[in-house]
Amino acid sequence: MSGSADERIPDLRDHVLTQVLPFWERHSIDRDHGGFTTHLARDGRITDSSAKFLVMQTRMIYSFAAGFDSGGSAEWLKLAGQGVDFLLRHFRDPVHDGWYWSTARDGRPRQITKRTYGHAFSALALAEYARVTGERRPLAAAVHTWSLISNFLWDVENEGVIEACDRAWWTTDKSHRMGTHLHVLEALLALGQAARDNRFLPLIRSICDLLVTRMVEAHHQCGLEYFSPDWQHDPRRSRNLVDYGHNLEAAWLLLRVHRQEDVPAYRDTARQFLDYCLRFGLDRVHGGVFSHGPLGREATVREKIWWVQCEAMVAFLLGYLVFGEREYWQAFQQVASFCMTHLHDPDHGEWFPSAEEDGTPRRTDKGSGWKAAYHVTQACCYAQQYLSEVERSG
Repeated sequence: MSGSADERIPDLRDHVLTQVLPFWERHSIDRDHGGFTTHLARDGRITDSSAKFLVMQTRMIYSFAAGFDSGGSAEWLKLAGQGVDFLLRHFRDPVHDGWYWSTARDGRPRQITKRTYGHAFSALALAEYARVTGERRPLAAAVHTWSLISNFLWDVENEGVIEACDRAWWTTDKSHRMGTHLHVLEALLALGQAARDNRFLPLIRSICDLLVTRMVEAHHQCGLEYFSPDWQHDPRRSRNLVDYGHNLEAAWLLLRVHRQEDVPAYRDTARQFLDYCLRFGLDRVHGGVFSHGPLGREATVREKIWWVQCEAMVAFLLGYLVFGEREYWQAFQQVASFCMTHLHDPDHGEWFPSAEEDGTPRRTDKGSGWKAAYHVTQACCYAQQYLSEVERSG
């Protein structure tokens, strides 16, 4: 066993502190209205400032709070705090409660639907900020957000979370999706850390149980993405493709819970997902993980998307810590090296959103309605923690 990463892989926490978050500090802060502008070109120029999206605002709050907690500037905690203020002032629905999906730049409501995905990220960001600062108001808002999810967005009949309601909480989409459940699980883990008690543990277990009983394709032992309200797989919506990124994210989260709870079913399902992605998703020639592929067959969508690489880094590395399989360690090295060589932009900082199979950038913008600092920040900070564990284990 080798205890040190490939020489092309820098200190990942330092990478966040010097190459990732400074880019967002320079370019994303809305000094006029508060919150963050996340549609950014390669050099940080704003490409669209017309709207602010719930998921992007909360991801930036999380990122600056986590960056500060990892040794970053005290200014980052202030930036996270002004993001929390903007969120509480403008995204919260004063009539029906809950969080709007988007606002105009100045905070006027735009899309007023209530989506589970956005509520999960609101709970995650507020919990992370509360954990770092010890402030009660954001923690109370995070816990309240979970109560809204459980009261309005939980499927009492079939279990799990539904996708969406209208502003007044009338259900508009009763389907189930793996990705949404993963972020709800992530939010519950953050709530447990912030509250420093076990009140969320039964809920964490309930989501993990759904992952291992409802979302696994039995023959190929991989995770499936889309389901009807009664949990029948919907291959039409997934185009019969397996999402490697969500399989890796599920493996990572299941292993995190397993390390706390020692649940063999969580450990074994995580290993199945890791092995499936090793077999079909990992590019052993160029490094990195492909995007999608048909069930039980070679990847066909061979683009390398930034967030998939982020999930792969932490999943393979934690898999190595749990199982001791050298193949997981090598997969982590291959993915991390690909990211530092091809996705990281040494000229302007941050990462490109996607690359071709050989590493040539497909797009060079840095931020959008779905990309901000969150994935890279989270992955690098956790990965550095896991690397420290590898070093200590010798």
